[in-house]
Amino acid sequence: MRSVSALLWRMIRMVVTVALLSACRASEYEYWPGPYSAGPIYGKSPQCVGIPEDLRLCHGVGYSDMLLPNLLEHETMEEVKQQASSWVPLVHKKCHPGTQVFLCSLFAPVCLDRPIYPCRKLCEAVRDGCTPIMEAFGYPWPEMLTCTKFPEHDVCISLTNNATDSPESTGNKTPPTPTYTFTLSPTFLIKPGA
Repeated sequence: MRSVSALLWRMIRMVVTVALLSACRASEYEYWPGPYSAGPIYGKSPQCVGIPEDLRLCHGVGYSDMLLPNLLEHETMEEVKQQASSWVPLVHKKCHPGTQVFLCSLFAPVCLDRPIYPCRKLCEAVRDGCTPIMEAFGYPWPEMLTCTKFPEHDVCISLTNNATDSPESTGNKTPPTPTYTFTLSPTFLIKPGA
């Protein structure tokens, strides 16, 4: 009796497994190379979606469409909104003028033909400005935002120099409006075979 029920159980598991595998289309999941040292990402094909108003961290950041899955491997908009919401208070603390753009480049990356990561220098500037505030509330700088993961010499999102100047160094009472640029490595501009 036990062997019959064990065999029946195995057959049911196999049928369910085959049914689940056939329900997932292979084209939905594919190889997505990434510059992170962790290696390539296997997941849903990237698609452009509008940044919803209730994604408070990134709505109105300066572009309207984002890449999903994002650069933190969140595959659904609900997951993005839930994870991004915990960072809104840090942006409101104004610990660095590039905090929102740095975080949004990961949570709601601009929709282009390839992922554009934040530059390492932007990460380091935001980390150095915001870590003291985070630590005051008992939070360390998270490992998922380790700055060495981000590019130095490739296409990336960076701040121009005026945004990294403090108000005291420029003699102004208000901080300068940050300007964000894409930085291109000289090797990126060289055409193959040239």
